Amino acid sequence: MEIWRSTGLRVVELGGGISAAYGARLLGDIGADVIKVEPPGLGDETRRSGPFPGDRPHLEKSGLFLYLNYAKRSITLDIDTVTGAARLSLLLVDADILIENLGAGRLQGLPLPEGALPDRLVVCSISPYGQDGPKASYKGSEVTAYASGGMMYITGQGEREPLKQALNQADHLSGVNAAAASLAALRHARRTGRGQRIDISQQETVAWVTFPAMNLYSHTGGIMKRGPGDMPRLVNSRPMETNDGWVMPSYAGLGTWWGAFAAFMQLPELAEEPFTTARGRRDNAEEIDRLAGARLKERTKQEVFHDGQEAGLTLTALYTPEEVVNSPHLRERGFFIEQDHPVAGRVTMPGKVPFAGEAARGPVAPAPLLGEHNAELLEALGLTESEIAALVGAGIV
Repeated sequence: MEIWRSTGLRVVELGGGISAAYGARLLGDIGADVIKVEPPGLGDETRRSGPFPGDRPHLEKSGLFLYLNYAKRSITLDIDTVTGAARLSLLLVDADILIENLGAGRLQGLPLPEGALPDRLVVCSISPYGQDGPKASYKGSEVTAYASGGMMYITGQGEREPLKQALNQADHLSGVNAAAASLAALRHARRTGRGQRIDISQQETVAWVTFPAMNLYSHTGGIMKRGPGDMPRLVNSRPMETNDGWVMPSYAGLGTWWGAFAAFMQLPELAEEPFTTARGRRDNAEEIDRLAGARLKERTKQEVFHDGQEAGLTLTALYTPEEVVNSPHLRERGFFIEQDHPVAGRVTMPGKVPFAGEAARGPVAPAPLLGEHNAELLEALGLTESEIAALVGAGIV
């Protein structure tokens, strides 16, 4: 079942991977008609990225692709050819926003006809180092964004080498920035008739969220470093082990929290000297771990979580991916969506964030098959069946 929610907002997405696709998906979440332009043949690179059911790669079954691209329409175009670029320009005539991550300057290098980017069009470009500057033409990736943005230097513990944070957070955050900036520029364009060019640098995106380290240096000359690897759990707000998993506290050494924690653990000695100050707890951290750790091993993580909440403690059970997917709380809130994909079958995935009222929790169309909407979109541009067939035969579509 196709569900196109019309808001009068059309987005064209160019490129590959996560950042542009996620930014466009967020705009689709609020009702935009998103047209995804893919290369003929193999399509977007995420179609070849797992996870796959049964660990068997398939262009239509990538969990990553299905998540990033639901409720979009797919058209295949070789945009490096004059004919393909001409068809792209026709798609842009009625578009409000173009989101692309082709690489710095590549959009300008396409053989687009003159005037292909209307004055009112918002063009949002995502690249490793931005569209200008000494490194604009340099190659980059998710991991180089962490390294060049300063995040890796402060991630990890002790004397270990710097570490990258898990998953593709730099890509997703770049997409969030792209969606937010595009909406702000769209408002301006609808008031004035003039679009804007938005330049999202992934290096700057990472540096932006690493601002405490930047501020420390700019204000004091100090260098933020990775924490010591041997800091005991309860002093450093690290996970605490129970008899069936872990719980995660959030107290940052606050005295009021510590007194409540000592009472909750039925360890009154922890509320006395030398544990009453942050310095005392740090100096006696191993003893804290020994006393509290033994008590925690007597309980399940859910018992600690619920009893701790009743005692006024800020802590949570640490959930596995399986527990998150099956969370009654998230299920009741409608966070997960379930779809019937024509090739991948029944698919469950995280839904729209943030929610925009009850309408945003409704069903959405599954991710498109490669080139699924070629005929539909090309016919809307005025092409005949024979003209479309000729494009397919030439490998342009």
